[in-house]
Formats: sequence, structure tokens, C-alpha cells
Amino acid sequence: MEENVVTANFSSRWLTLTRTTLEDILIDFVRRELPHRRIAKLAGLLLLSAQTNEKYPEWAAIVVDSLLNNQQHDGGWVDCEDTAWCSFVLSSLGCRERPDAALRWLEAERSGDAWGYCRRDTPCIPITSTIKLLSPTVWDARSASWLRSAWSQDFQAPVRLSYKAAWYLLAGQSTDKELQETTKKFLLGDQRPDGGWGPWHNHPAPSDCFCTGIAMWALALHNQDDQAASCLNRALQWCESQCLPNGLFPTHFIEEGSAWIYLGCFHALKNLARKGFAGD
Repeated sequence: MEENVVTANFSSRWLTLTRTTLEDILIDFVRRELPHRRIAKLAGLLLLSAQTNEKYPEWAAIVVDSLLNNQQHDGGWVDCEDTAWCSFVLSSLGCRERPDAALRWLEAERSGDAWGYCRRDTPCIPITSTIKLLSPTVWDARSASWLRSAWSQDFQAPVRLSYKAAWYLLAGQSTDKELQETTKKFLLGDQRPDGGWGPWHNHPAPSDCFCTGIAMWALALHNQDDQAASCLNRALQWCESQCLPNGLFPTHFIEEGSAWIYLGCFHALKNLARKGFAGD
């Protein structure tokens, strides 16, 4: 019962403040004409943690204008990852024509069966999973097979990265339920005693915002049992212990790291409330 109380207090005391601060930062980014990839990533993370009935946020129009002004004539932005985030934000905010050109560019930039930063780059799990999550219409059986094979190989390595496990789960590879279940168990077991995640369990660096946020998001979407609930509650308590008075979190690229934590907490709380483990 004590864990449930802590979780509910986290939501009311910190989550709203974090989102408000991040939205203020996003507006400031646009006004100061910061690099559009930082604008798109921050806007995209906020949109991925929005209520389904939420109206367009107040920053929608200026973000759309900023991203459209930076789109290249070939339909893309800087690279495949950047283009996936930009086109996702535009589509989510009701802009359809330009994202279609971006999707055609992404399809042309596929490196073999999957994606790296461009067609000349080696494909990797994070970028391929990002494209599956944000631009699923360019995804096909070849990409699914590549991702399953790539993560299976990584999973046999001496060091298994927590954020790659999370990306694999988020890409929704339900065709291999055994690998998916094994990956879930691994990610649950990779949680550190303090409640957060790092690149891997025994990595010398402390738990960090990106690894913790993406692990929480993946587990919240794919785990529905008591073990996952306990794991998410401990993660929420770690987040609460790290939260600064302004709602942000101490990390490099503070706004992006804080947005990953916000995303993870948002979905963790939804998961816990849905299963009756927390009230909000």
C-alpha cells in the first residue's frame, strides 16, 4: 500500500510541473531558432505522452512552422532519425502533405533491410526501432526480420544494453513471443537497486534519465503483472528522488533527458492505474 501512495503523490506533485516546464522550454527553443532536431525530439516526446482526448497544444503552430521551414527539397531533414521525429510531429499535429514526402525519403534511405543514419550507414537497432515506432508505414517484413535477428545476436553478447532491449520491445515484435518475453524479463532484472537503469546493470555510471525513461515506457506498454508493477513503482520513486524544484532532471541535454523521464513516468502511471496499483 505504501508504494501506491508514493506513486500517486509523484503524479500530483511532479508530473504536471515537469510537462509545463518542458512546454515552456519548447516554445523558447522555437523562438530562439535552436536546431530543429532538438525541437522535434522534445515535441515528439511530449506528443507520445499526451492524453488521447487532448487538443492541439498551444505550441503546435509555431513548431509546425519551424519544422516545415527546415525540411529539405528531397523531403527529408538531416538524417533518418531526425526525419522520423520531424515527420511524426507534423503528422501528429495535423500536417499531412509534407510528412508523406518524408516517408518516401525514409524508404529511399533504407540501408539494406533496416536503417542507420543514412543509406551509407550501418543499420542499428535504435534508429530502426525509432522508424518502426514513428513511421510504421515504411516498415515491412524485411525490417522485422532484420530487427529480430539483430537483437537476438546482441542478446547473446557478454554485455546487453538496456536501452536496446527497450527499443526492441517498443518496436512491437510480437512475431517472436519467446524472444519478447525473454527480453521483458531481462529488462526487469536489469533494474538497479536504486530503481533506475543505466546502459547495463553493472555499468560504472549512475542510473540515467534516457535509459530509465525508455525502460519504463517499454515495460509499461508490455508488462501487466505484479512484478512489473513493483518495478515501475520503484522506478517512479527513483524519478521523484531525482526531480529538481522546476520539474526537470539533472542530466546532459536537460530538456531531452527530462522529457524521456516524463514519457516513462506518464506511461508507468497509466499502466499502474489501469491495473489498480495506483490512483491518480
